[in-house]
Amino acid sequence: MKMKMTSREFCLLPKETLRGKVIVFPTDSVYGIGALVDDYEGQQKIYQIKHRVELKPLAILVANIDDIYPYVKAVTEDALKIMAQYWPGELTLIFEKAAHVPSALTMNLPTIGFRMPNSIVTLNILRHFGPLATTSINISGQPPLNSVEEIEAQFGDQIDYLITDKVTLSKLSSTVIDVTKTPFCVLRQGKIKINV
Repeated sequence: MKMKMTSREFCLLPKETLRGKVIVFPTDSVYGIGALVDDYEGQQKIYQIKHRVELKPLAILVANIDDIYPYVKAVTEDALKIMAQYWPGELTLIFEKAAHVPSALTMNLPTIGFRMPNSIVTLNILRHFGPLATTSINISGQPPLNSVEEIEAQFGDQIDYLITDKVTLSKLSSTVIDVTKTPFCVLRQGKIKINV
C-alpha cells in the first residue's frame, strides 16, 4: 500500500518500518527510488519495479563524506579534492569496494558508486535513516519521471512510500566518474563538467 507523505512526516517513522520497502523521493537531479543500504529485499523490489538488469548495481546516496569509508577500500587525496569541490551535488564517484561489502550490494562487481545529493529533502532523509541504495524512478531505458503525478500514474501501488515535498529538479542524471582509474575516467557526462 503506497503512502504519500512529506519528508518531515517520513522522518518520524522508525527505521525498521522500511525493511523490505521502497521509497520514492526527489533529489537535486531527478526523482529516485531507494531502499536501505543493507536491505536486499527492498533492493530486489527496485529491480523488479524498474525491470532493471541485475548486472547494473544501484548507487549509494550518503549525507556526508564519512559515510562512504565503511564501504570502500581506499579514498585517494585526488578523490577527496573532487568530493570537497562538488559534493553535495550531481556527481557520482565509483570506488573500489571494501572486501567485506556483500557482493549482493554491488551485483558481484568489485566497485561501488556514491553520491551526496544537493537536496535538503534527500539529505534529511539520509541523516535520519542512513545511506540508501538508489536509482532513478522509471522503467529501465526510459526517461526518468519528474513529478509525483507521473510517478503515481506509472507505478501506482508498487512503491511503498512517496515523498511529496515541492522541489526544483535539474532533470539531468548525475555525472559519473570512476576514481579507481588513473587518470580518473568519466563514465557519464551530466550537469557537472570535470576535466580529469
